[in-house]
Amino acid sequence: QVAILNDVVVTASVDTSFTFTVAGLPIGVTVNGTTTDVDTSGSAQTIPFGTLSANANVAGQRLNVTTNASNGFTVTVQADQTLTSSNNDTIDVFDDGDGAAAPKAWEQPTGTFGSVNTYGHWGLTSDDDINGSEFGSALFVGNFSTSSRAVFHHSGPANGSTDNIGSTTGAYAAAVTAFQEAGDDYTATLTYVATPVF
Repeated sequence: QVAILNDVVVTASVDTSFTFTVAGLPIGVTVNGTTTDVDTSGSAQTIPFGTLSANANVAGQRLNVTTNASNGFTVTVQADQTLTSSNNDTIDVFDDGDGAAAPKAWEQPTGTFGSVNTYGHWGLTSDDDINGSEFGSALFVGNFSTSSRAVFHHSGPANGSTDNIGSTTGAYAAAVTAFQEAGDDYTATLTYVATPVF
């Protein structure tokens, strides 16, 4: 006699894993076609632009994600305000305060006297191939202080090191004209949010 039992259900589970880190970059690193000239390698918690000049001052960071999320992840960044001093003077967002949402080539602030939005600005670029390389080569946006801006994305598991999959670089550029209000305490706080998609 033979007894056949054909309805044994096999089940298993796999723990989820997700790690996100941010690291600074030294001077001389190429980030999406632009080169850093501000050293952030000492800490992931600060971007010390120092005294700004008429030329773009560029500071970079490396973003790393390790995850087994089947549909990958998205990393966004948002500033709590534009760069603001204790006197409430501001270094506005790229380009001349218009908060450019569509990436475009870096432009110096125009410095039109009487138009404070044009005295100085800062912008963001990413080396990731997000949305079919929407940041192109050395293209910047300025809408990260009014809403969260996606800067890194992948559609599957990531190992934390492979370019455009588990790792990428981003950079912030800032420049001022002679009309930018003096101040030694311009500040803004960036918040990165990394969201896995299981």
